[in-house]
Order: sequence, then C-alpha cells, then structure tokens
Amino acid sequence: MSAGPIKYQYLISRTGDIVFSLTVGTLAYFVNERDNFRAQNGNSLRELISRKRERIIAQREQKSASN
Repeated sequence: MSAGPIKYQYLISRTGDIVFSLTVGTLAYFVNERDNFRAQNGNSLRELISRKRERIIAQREQKSASN
C-alpha cells in the first residue's frame, strides 16, 4: 500500500506564508528594539553586531601581527 506524495497544508498560500512570517518577524524585531530596556542602553542588535565585528577585526590584526 503506497500512499501518494504528502500534500502540505498552508496557512495562507505557499508564498503567502513566507511573506507573512518575514513580516511578523521583522515587526517583532522592531517592537522589541523599541520596547526592550537593554536595547535602549547601548545593547541594540546593531550595536552588538558592530562590537563583535570590531573584536573579530582586532583579533585578526593581532594574529597577523604576531606572524
């Protein structure tokens, strides 16, 4: 007994689900950045990423200087 291919159920449509999830995720990110107390004290995602990037660059420069 072989069953046919699985037919997936979509909430809206195949592409509508993707657009919906990206929209909800983006809006949730911006609401969190606006309302989160830590984000207002210099810990927003943008600032955290830039600090991490600067730290990686400094480590690369130290590594290349020691070689």
